[in-house]
Amino acid sequence: MFPTPAKVADDFRDLRKLDTVGAAGDAGRRTMTADTPEPPPRRKWHLPGWLNVLILVFVTYLAGRLVDSMLPEDPFRSALKQAKALGWQVASPYPSDEMWEDWKGAFEEPHWEDEVWFIGIPADKSFEQHLDILHRLNPRGLGIKDAHALRDLSALTPLSRLKYLFIRNGTNLTNVDALKNLTALKEIHLLDCTALTNVDGLKALTALEVIDLSGSTGLMNVDGLKNLRTLKRLILPGCTALTNVDILTNFPTLKVLDLEGCTGLTNVDALKNLTAIETIWLFGCTGLPKEHIIALKAALPKTDIYFGY
Repeated sequence: MFPTPAKVADDFRDLRKLDTVGAAGDAGRRTMTADTPEPPPRRKWHLPGWLNVLILVFVTYLAGRLVDSMLPEDPFRSALKQAKALGWQVASPYPSDEMWEDWKGAFEEPHWEDEVWFIGIPADKSFEQHLDILHRLNPRGLGIKDAHALRDLSALTPLSRLKYLFIRNGTNLTNVDALKNLTALKEIHLLDCTALTNVDGLKALTALEVIDLSGSTGLMNVDGLKNLRTLKRLILPGCTALTNVDILTNFPTLKVLDLEGCTGLTNVDALKNLTAIETIWLFGCTGLPKEHIIALKAALPKTDIYFGY
């Protein structure tokens, strides 16, 4: 049964009253909210940026140390620590000021690279007692001081990477035969090795560019150099037992030849064929007739020849 018109009118009036009351309530709530202050925001703690970075670096360092302690030590690093503990001098790749002073001859040429290590051993006793360390390091350069007890170079045979060898005062070293398989060698400096009589052990070392045998007073010939066609510098001052250099007649790359103080020389005619030679030192060659020097200067007009008695 449908409601009467009067009933519909009454219901409509009741709905309007409800809307008015709801609107008033909403307005009141809005007024109360506006008058009530908001609570203060919760304080948040922030570390300075530099402190965050410092903490991160420290944690990373600790983690690295922890990992290193859990891993077995690298044989090369272990040998390097032992070498330094023994007082050996190590350059990687460049020498310290102290090493530069101690090994001036070793660092004249700019041949150092990132992977090059130079081991300077101050005494031959340390060298003989710790060969295992030297072999593990397998350096590109090796220097041995005061090598009076060194009678041969067989201990160097395992050093397959060796390019630069410097030995001082090897007074009991009679030959270099043990070097014959070290084909990477580019420079050899054997200073004051007074018992050395020949260099036959160098015949197969065709990569050699510099040979310094200063003060090898027992050296009688250099015939072992005849195959070294890439030789650039040959330093033989004070080799008083050397009587001839005829083997040097055909060295197309030789630029510097030092024969100062080679008092046993009597003839240098073979040097006239050195087409690339730039400098020859003949100071103190008292056995060499002056006419031979004049003839040599005439044959090599562009070469600086220094002589005098």
